[in-house]
Amino acid sequence: MHSNINAVHHHLETDKPHLLFLTETQIRCPSDAAYLNYPGYSLEHHFRQRAGVCVYVRNDICCQRLRHLEDPDFSTLWLLVDTDHCLVKSVTSFSPPDCDSRGERRVWRYKSADWDEMRHFFASYPWQQVCFSSENPSSCAEAISDVVRQAMEYYIPHGDVPVGSSARPWFNAGCAEAEKRKHSAFLSWVDARDRKAPDLSSKKRAFNHAAKSYKKALRKARFDRISHIGQKLSAQPSGSRAFWSLAKSVEANFCRPTLPPLVRPDGTLAHTAREKAGLFASLFAHNSRLDTGIATPPTLPHCGTSMPEVRIRNKEVLRALCRLDANKASGPDGRTIFPYVALFESLDNLLVEEWFEIEVCLTPNPSLAASVGLTLLLVMMPPVTTESKNNSTVSSSLMLTAKSIDED
Repeated sequence: MHSNINAVHHHLETDKPHLLFLTETQIRCPSDAAYLNYPGYSLEHHFRQRAGVCVYVRNDICCQRLRHLEDPDFSTLWLLVDTDHCLVKSVTSFSPPDCDSRGERRVWRYKSADWDEMRHFFASYPWQQVCFSSENPSSCAEAISDVVRQAMEYYIPHGDVPVGSSARPWFNAGCAEAEKRKHSAFLSWVDARDRKAPDLSSKKRAFNHAAKSYKKALRKARFDRISHIGQKLSAQPSGSRAFWSLAKSVEANFCRPTLPPLVRPDGTLAHTAREKAGLFASLFAHNSRLDTGIATPPTLPHCGTSMPEVRIRNKEVLRALCRLDANKASGPDGRTIFPYVALFESLDNLLVEEWFEIEVCLTPNPSLAASVGLTLLLVMMPPVTTESKNNSTVSSSLMLTAKSIDED
């Protein structure tokens, strides 16, 4: 309103509209709004910072403002106008987009936009020809939208990305042909089933064969693409620009973190690699017992308490192991928990004996001591049912300790 007040007054002088509504005025309510008035018009306003609305009403229009209907939390104006004009009716053919539709979506990179040039474009554009070129408000709105989109395409980098379909760069012509044969065999089998044809069993076998062939074609296409990428990486000099360009393309620019978000002492989460590294560094420095030279090592205060006696029994070990779901899928390392469950079921008696030797200050076998520590972990954890999803935590601990036993 401050920078365009002359244009507003010029429009009131030349076109003499009955009502002129202005939205998103972007100013706070001034202490004196007299400079916004114009002869022959009355001004009703509800100015707010980064919002606000106002309306100029010509003096020959009977208008009354209904303030009791206005919500103070929103920028609204309720006006009761006595006029013989017809009500404005707007019909739109807009419908919600289909969620399953496949196509492209334009993505705008606003952080790389040239905002100064865009402002200069808007300031120098002949808006008079666009805003008041037609008596149809819908046509004017479409024209203004076209100008705004044109400026966005000029000064904001953008790109079109596919929507509704997963990228499958390995899907070649052989996969498409196998998929076509599978679909054709499926339609033939469904038709024979509906007609109760005598060759239904042969159609079923043909469909099963086509489905297996399709899976083999997909598996082979994936393997061939991985092999091709590996050959290209091995052919490029290590550390070269072409090598890292291909590696970044395969690994999605290395944007997939290997560590989950970590919890800081104040309860907040560390998401970025820098934040996680800083959290680990502070934790290691706090727990470090190394002599840094002139600095004296920290002393641990005596807490005055003792650890209660730990008792591990065969039944508790077996109960904890049997409650693990041995049929769950393997983790990222490809190892399942079933072999380790069978291993510890056969060694439960030996584990308890080894723990007894530790308790009486004997020196056990290092690998069996690690097993005892694992058994203690299983006993101290809460029971895990077959339906529970928390089995992954126990499985990870079990596999980790089992790996250390294998290495020992």
